[in-house]
Amino acid sequence: MQVLWAAGSLVWVGCAERKVTRSLTQTAAVEGRRYANEVKAQSPFSTVEMRWIEARELIKTRNPAFVDASQRHTAALQGKPLVAELTREMKDTMRVSFGDMFDTDSLISSLKSPTIELPKRLASFTKLKDLSHEVEQGAWQDAGASVDAELDMRKVEVKLHRLLRMGKLLDREQKRAKREPDPEASSDPKFPAALAAWRSGLEKEREKWLTEVRDLFDAEYQDVHFIPDDSGFPTYRSAANPDLTDWKRWSHLQRSRGLIGKLTQSHQANKPAIPGTELVKGSLLKMVGREKKTETVRETDDVRKEVRSLIQSWRSMKKAQKQAAALEEKSGDAPVASIADVTTRQTIFKLRSDEIRQASVVWLLDENCWQGTEIAELE
Repeated sequence: MQVLWAAGSLVWVGCAERKVTRSLTQTAAVEGRRYANEVKAQSPFSTVEMRWIEARELIKTRNPAFVDASQRHTAALQGKPLVAELTREMKDTMRVSFGDMFDTDSLISSLKSPTIELPKRLASFTKLKDLSHEVEQGAWQDAGASVDAELDMRKVEVKLHRLLRMGKLLDREQKRAKREPDPEASSDPKFPAALAAWRSGLEKEREKWLTEVRDLFDAEYQDVHFIPDDSGFPTYRSAANPDLTDWKRWSHLQRSRGLIGKLTQSHQANKPAIPGTELVKGSLLKMVGREKKTETVRETDDVRKEVRSLIQSWRSMKKAQKQAAALEEKSGDAPVASIADVTTRQTIFKLRSDEIRQASVVWLLDENCWQGTEIAELE
């Protein structure tokens, strides 16, 4: 019998071991394929090419900050109702009746010393009014969380569009720098060094740009070439003086976040009373000289900073555009023929880079960039 038991045990152990080995092998195969696919996606030995619109879609799955914000945004909109908890709270609050609250003798007794007794009477319904208040407070918090998450997603997309525009600018300037210079330039002994410095500077700028792209997509690409299309954010180059007082267009989401914060604080500080008691509470506050203040507005300094930031960025962007356009017209498309020409191209690159940086601020604040408005309408 012991021999049979031992043999059976060995068979059972052997089966368990084979099952574990098989499970481990299958899991390793799945993880191995994931690893291979990720290496392929990061393209370590060849240049990745994608259109701007493809980059906008890819960022939604590869950028950790965007993925996290997207999940937070979804969770905030879906909400998290605690049915069991609410049921328990409702049962607890129903133990006190309205009949007890408004009993005639009790009210007369309370009115003899209203600033002491009536608040005690009203306190009997704390749980009842607090329940709906807490539910609404949770809704306000969810609203704030959803706006925070949407802002975080927008910041990632703005960074992407800045890199798309910078990539296009770098491609143009490097192509220009690699062209053979005018033969007359060879007469200046200092020209070759100036030309080499210009080309080297652009290479360094592109290396910095490529590092940012890799970090944004969380991938060690060998190189990246973005192909421009019509999906990019506007340049605003043909826009003169837009109506910055259009509050539905400018800074709308950021302003909404500030207002939600204020309203959330106001809601937290002003718990609602049961119907019919607000007038009594107001009268009591007046009796003791503590009128209730319900004004919910943003700080004046916040509004001023918001407006100044938009105006400054718009003004700086238009200034850079104007100066760059004038130099580009003067420079033309001819090969560089002097150190002065090289300096001009370097200045143009700096101005266009600043234009893109200032436009990034405007993109985040311009609601039209996020509502599917045709780009042609925004240019």
